[in-house]
Amino acid sequence: MVFFNLPFFFKTLVRLISRIPVTLGITAGSFVLGLTLALILAAVQIYKVPVARRLAQLYISFMRGTPILIQLLIFNLLIPQLIWRLTGFNAGRYWPPITFVIMAYAFNIAAFLSEILRASITGVGAGQQEAAYSVGLSELQSLWHVILPQAFRISLPGMANNLSGLLKDTSLAFSAAGILDVMGMVSANAAATFRELEGYVGAALIFFALCLLLERGMHLLSVRLNRGIAVLQRGA
Repeated sequence: MVFFNLPFFFKTLVRLISRIPVTLGITAGSFVLGLTLALILAAVQIYKVPVARRLAQLYISFMRGTPILIQLLIFNLLIPQLIWRLTGFNAGRYWPPITFVIMAYAFNIAAFLSEILRASITGVGAGQQEAAYSVGLSELQSLWHVILPQAFRISLPGMANNLSGLLKDTSLAFSAAGILDVMGMVSANAAATFRELEGYVGAALIFFALCLLLERGMHLLSVRLNRGIAVLQRGA
């Protein structure tokens, strides 16, 4: 048997590329949902909301301290059962498995993003909020229009690193829920052909290329945001 079959590798690579939209869909959906939850977690800690603050800290500690694969397996088994017991709706039957996979990744990355956002928001000088109050903005308005835009710029490198990690972690979706993404196609192809190396090499190249594109995109966004801040400062 040939150790590495180049023609077979290119055929496999084409199949893997066809599953990139699934991998990117999981990544994008999880990140958007996770970022929303992260803002809530960061807010209850910054404003020291009673009880909710302690629960948020416990949640963050648990999600950061347990393997993502275990969380994927728990969500895939627990969430459908929980929904059924609370509402009587059989979510496991009517919702596709990718729904629970996205939820698991979202709840995981929210724990990491919340700490980045919390540090970034507190890193914005108190004088910024006082200046917002002085022009008549409420606390919520100052947070949304003044604090968060600056905090986002500060947190961008950390969020980019977590987004890149999330993209790579999606390779576990097939192991946890049988999702036919890039790695799922590798496993399916290997089961049908009994050749694995070509699939793994193809998947590695795909994830490497996607991470490079993501890194480049985040760099361009950071440069643009910093350029905008510099223009505003010169105008002031």
